Amino acid sequence: RTRAGDPMDFFNAVGEYFESIGADIHASYDSMWRSRNRANSEDKRAKSASATGIVTERDAALRELPRYVYELGARARVLDAGANGIERIDDAIGTLSMLKTVRLDANALTALPRTFTNLVTIRTLVLRGNALKELPNDIGNLIALEELDVSDNALTSVPKSLGACLKLRRFNASANAMSTVEDFECLGTCVDLEEIVLSKNKDMEGCLPVSWGCLVKLKEIDVDGTNVEGVSKEIFIACDALQTLSMRQCPRIDKATLKATEGFDVYEAKRQNKHDKQLLSRVLMDESRLDERLPPNR
Repeated sequence: RTRAGDPMDFFNAVGEYFESIGADIHASYDSMWRSRNRANSEDKRAKSASATGIVTERDAALRELPRYVYELGARARVLDAGANGIERIDDAIGTLSMLKTVRLDANALTALPRTFTNLVTIRTLVLRGNALKELPNDIGNLIALEELDVSDNALTSVPKSLGACLKLRRFNASANAMSTVEDFECLGTCVDLEEIVLSKNKDMEGCLPVSWGCLVKLKEIDVDGTNVEGVSKEIFIACDALQTLSMRQCPRIDKATLKATEGFDVYEAKRQNKHDKQLLSRVLMDESRLDERLPPNR
């Protein structure tokens, strides 16, 4: 125990002061070395990207793409800069004219630059988990696009030009702010489509478009957690490959009415055949993967 004015109080205070100074110096030193190591590592990645055409900047605490990325030009084939805090992409992205894969998921993008649709060789575009409010009106210029993931953004619609992406096979626009499924009528011209995911657009209303009846390769439609009201008979009748129609937590769907829709029995036979094959091949799945993914009877 120390008394008021005890010299031990003074020495304790001095000790605590030097401890705090030491901690600050250590933190500054550690930060300096992290920055230096990061810079050295970026140089190595730049050289690697120049040699291979593959840009790997995932989870690198970036606020913008490093300058070397734009300098790659036609040498760039893959750009992976997901899981950063990137808020803006420079117009110079348009010079990466031979890109095949672009992954910019989990960033803070609110828009794409006007030159983005110059990247006509892109096959895979992942923009999941940003803050995009719209897609470029001329996104249909991306004629090589096979996979487009714009889920978990703030989109209210998609451009009609998306229908010009004739090679599109997988499309995911779940967890946005879409208001009507009719905005996706343009997908009816994307004849290679196999999967459409529009789930978790909680305010999205309407019936699945008649135009989707042209999608003979379509295997799966997912509109879980929306206000979709029904399915056009053309989808049941003409979508020969359709095996999964997921409409769970869709309060406006009446199961009895849906089952009475012309062509539903054809779809049901295909779904049941898929179910039987899973059982015969002894595939172990949870019950939700083996049911018809429709809402309960009301």
